[in-house]
Parts: sequence; C-alpha cells; structure tokens
Amino acid sequence: MKKILFISSIALFLFILPLAVLVQGKQQGLGNQPNGGASEQTGKENKGIEKAIQNLNRVAERNNNPEIGEQVRSMVQSHERVQVRTETALHQMSQRNQAIKLLIGPDYKNAGQVRSDVVGLRNDIGKLEQIKEDSLSADTGDVQGAIDGLQIEAEELETQLEERLSGFSLFGWLAKLFAN
Repeated sequence: MKKILFISSIALFLFILPLAVLVQGKQQGLGNQPNGGASEQTGKENKGIEKAIQNLNRVAERNNNPEIGEQVRSMVQSHERVQVRTETALHQMSQRNQAIKLLIGPDYKNAGQVRSDVVGLRNDIGKLEQIKEDSLSADTGDVQGAIDGLQIEAEELETQLEERLSGFSLFGWLAKLFAN
C-alpha cells in the first residue's frame, strides 16, 4: 500500500509541477511584452522580405499586364503580413521562460507558424520564377532580386527557427504531441 501511495504521489508531482511552471511562465510572459510582442530588432530581421517588397513594387508599377500587376501586388501584401507574423512568432519563442523550455520544450505553436510562413515564401519563389519568365526584360532584374531576397529570408528564418528549437526538454515530446 505504501508503494502505491509513493508511486502515485510521484506521478502526481510530475504532472502538477510542469503545470505550475507553465502558469508562472504565462504570468511572467504577460508583463515582459511592453510592445505587444513585436520584435525590437525590426531593422535586423526580414531584410530579404523588405528587399523583395521593394523590387516587387517596382515591377507592379512598370508592368502593363494587369494580371501580373495584381498578382505582384497581392504577393507584396502577403509578404508584409508574413513579415509581421514571423517577427512576432520568433519574438514570442525567444521570450519563453527557460524553466518552461526545460520542462515542456520550446513554443511549438509559433514554430509551426514560422514553418508555415517559410513554406509560403518558397511557394512565392516558385510563382516569381513563373512571373520572371512572363515579364518584360526590364522587370527580370527586379523579379530576380525579389527571388534572391526571399530565398535569403527563408534560409535565415529556418536557421533562426532551428536555434529556437534546439535544446533539451524533459517533457518536450509530450508538449509536441499536444501541439500537433
């Protein structure tokens, strides 16, 4: 009987402790974000997206084909949203309490958002390759510049994501199971 009581108290401790640390981390996380979770390194991050947006805006202004112009404008708007989402997600991942990261691992929800945005960037690169083939020779340089900028940005985001996901966690496998 004592063994059962001992084992059940250890099991209860193992499930309650991570929950208590999670609640404490969420309470601390609310006070640590003075600007709503936006990145303070805005000038440093997402330079590839900013370069791509500038190049695509030039293409949209010069292009006489309304279909390509509309496609490029929608891509620019999409990239602006991706830029804000990835900055916010990466910032929230970096602000995660170390005790929580040790117990339940990194923030897999925001990691999934960043992965999704990287896939979107890769898809846009494919669309831009098609636009480059259909565009005027004067626009080819700007489209290629946008492609290069998006490729650089996608690689940088993948590197930052791997850095944020690295490390040891006790119950990370369990948190990953619930996050998916």
